[in-house]
Amino acid sequence: MSDKVTHLATRRRHKKRRCPICGKPSLDSFRPFCSAHCRRVDLDRWLGEAYRVPVEESSEPGSKGPDEK
Repeated sequence: MSDKVTHLATRRRHKKRRCPICGKPSLDSFRPFCSAHCRRVDLDRWLGEAYRVPVEESSEPGSKGPDEK
């Protein structure tokens, strides 16, 4: 690989990620969060079902969804 490609690959690997809750730089001990507080906030959101995967509802009567057989 060329020096430029190697440099870019190394730079991406070492790039500091930001906390998904508050945006501060994340710490290795709480990765991907910056603190125990942000980690608990994320867990509370999961337990409170604040995070959802969008599902496309079928509008045809009698059609079966992905979970029905």
